Amino acid sequence: MIKPVIMAPAGSFESLSAALRSGADAVYFGVGTLNMRSGAAVNFTESDLTKVMRLCRAAGVKAYLTLNIIIYDNELERVESLLDAAASAGVDAVIASDLAVILAARRRGIPVHLSVQANVSNLESLRFYAQYCDVVVPARELSLSAIKHFINSIAAENITGPGGEPVKIELFAHGALCVAVSGKCYMSLTKYNASANRGACLQNCRRRYRVIDLDDGNAMDLENGYVMSPADLCMIRFIPELMSAGVSVLKLEGRGRSADYVAVVTQAYRRAVDAVASGTFTPELAGQLEAQLNTVFNRGFWHGGYYLGEEFGEWSGAGGNHSPVQKIHAGKVTRYFSRAGIAELTLEAQGVKVGDRLLITGPTTGALEVTVESMRFNDAEAASAPKGGIITIPVDRKVRINDKVFLVTERRFGEPLRN
Repeated sequence: MIKPVIMAPAGSFESLSAALRSGADAVYFGVGTLNMRSGAAVNFTESDLTKVMRLCRAAGVKAYLTLNIIIYDNELERVESLLDAAASAGVDAVIASDLAVILAARRRGIPVHLSVQANVSNLESLRFYAQYCDVVVPARELSLSAIKHFINSIAAENITGPGGEPVKIELFAHGALCVAVSGKCYMSLTKYNASANRGACLQNCRRRYRVIDLDDGNAMDLENGYVMSPADLCMIRFIPELMSAGVSVLKLEGRGRSADYVAVVTQAYRRAVDAVASGTFTPELAGQLEAQLNTVFNRGFWHGGYYLGEEFGEWSGAGGNHSPVQKIHAGKVTRYFSRAGIAELTLEAQGVKVGDRLLITGPTTGALEVTVESMRFNDAEAASAPKGGIITIPVDRKVRINDKVFLVTERRFGEPLRN
């Protein structure tokens, strides 16, 4: 049994810091728009590359650049420029599916990890891509027995990548699933001219629909209106099976998610993998970790997914976030007293009281959750402070000026989530 790499998503410096602080072995990130999350809010700029790599090197974490969309001729010059910058910065690998990108990366000596977008579903395809790629992500729809056949065949046939080592198999272990086969979807393109295969999906599959009889115009509301919105994959119960199969990398989906999502999910899978390796993994631990995963964004969980032989995904059953926990913007950090371990918070939007849970996020801080055990307001000990107040509280580690502060609360019945 090998101990797989935990690969976490990084869509911002906040999320990157959260991943590095939460036990990730590797992170994956995008630069600009040539990736499957092309929105500016979830990507870095080319000028960020050096800083990203410096932070990852300091933490002993690998960093992989996603360049995994379909590429057209008029974009090849941009691809070449980005790969030059990636090589100069020392990116550990490029995640790609387009052969033009794969070949361009190989010309620069950058290792390539084959994206799930390549839809590798058979051993012959794996053999072909092994000429160019050191890591392969098979199609998401394969069963674990099929994946284990890949892994056994790699060992038996000595199928090696360009680096001379046996090809590694990477699997998605947690996060959002697409209604289409391995993410090859055209719904958003058809309706909005925003292609999912170009990283611009507007997720019209996540909405409710009704069936209309085109002959008489009568409409039927489906019992579960969310008939194209899959629940999120959650493999936390089955980490022993994934490790026994010989999976090398566990990929956590979520480059569009918040820093606290990245922190909680990374920590949960880190604990699970370490527990299996040490022989301490139990169903009780899996249940505890699953409860933690439920506190951050999710659309409900599909346990085991296609890996356990299921032919169809589970539908989410409701729109948006299913988590019973919500974050409400409260204010920001205005000072930090390092010797005392005290943070000064300005409550711009929300009052706070002793006993409240706060989440502090920032580009260097990542995601830090603290319980307000005591506070000072108006230079005196206080049980609460109103909106507009300035308070000081003890914190477990350093926070920074302008870090955002959120109040973490249970969602009230009937109240919409405000994450």
